[in-house]
Amino acid sequence: MATFARAAVAALAVSLIAGPAAAQPDEGPRLSSPLYVVVPFGEPGDTDPQLPLATKSMTQDLSGHSIRSALANPVDAVEAVSAAAQLCNEFSAAGIIVTQLRFEQSKERNLTGFIPVVGGVISSSGAFDASPIRSRVKMYLINCSGKVAWKTMTTANKVHHGQNVAAGLTEIADEAIASAVDEFANRRSQRQAQ
Repeated sequence: MATFARAAVAALAVSLIAGPAAAQPDEGPRLSSPLYVVVPFGEPGDTDPQLPLATKSMTQDLSGHSIRSALANPVDAVEAVSAAAQLCNEFSAAGIIVTQLRFEQSKERNLTGFIPVVGGVISSSGAFDASPIRSRVKMYLINCSGKVAWKTMTTANKVHHGQNVAAGLTEIADEAIASAVDEFANRRSQRQAQ
């Protein structure tokens, strides 16, 4: 009987010691991963509706790679670099991610009277025709001293058809942003492997 009691107490002690640790989710690497401050796309006061969508897409892509981020107030990129130490302290961050998003169109002009516009060309009769559009994303990681620690540039292209140009711009912006975030995540993975 005493042997059974000792065995029961030992089993209870082991379960109490091992139980809580096993019940908690394994968040060790996630909690210890660095946090980056994301400066939103565009200048303060920008009214381009593509820019908030692009910022949201980027933070979601970062999260998808288990990269922690916090969104700063809109600020000029030069100001973000000069305020890097302050932003790092405010957010307890490891660095600042500053990005630029640009859209381009084909420079070709049809000699029959087509006028190029973003996403296509409008003929003299008012018909909308397809043309290539491109998004270009430049992403910089600024360290807390205000120096560029890493950078990349990605692009995405599309031949857009139809009059909903905003949908085409969103699609290629998301694609270029995803590529930049992939490169950022791979950079971090390669550094951790060293």
